[in-house]
Amino acid sequence: MKKVVILLIAAIALFSFSCNKYCNCDRYINGKLDKDYNKEYKGEFVKESSKKCSEFSREEYDADGVLYEVKCK
Repeated sequence: MKKVVILLIAAIALFSFSCNKYCNCDRYINGKLDKDYNKEYKGEFVKESSKKCSEFSREEYDADGVLYEVKCK
């Protein structure tokens, strides 16, 4: 009986790790993809919350009126 319980726990643990959801993010400057930034920074991360990937997106204005956006999907 102990072996069955241990196998069941191991199977559940394996299943929970294999179901990770990933989000991919890209940075844009004034609406154009920032290729240099995206080469250095791989914008992929494991989504460990109940938020949608798109909720991690953000929009910021620089002091010179430049729009920086991070779009996640």
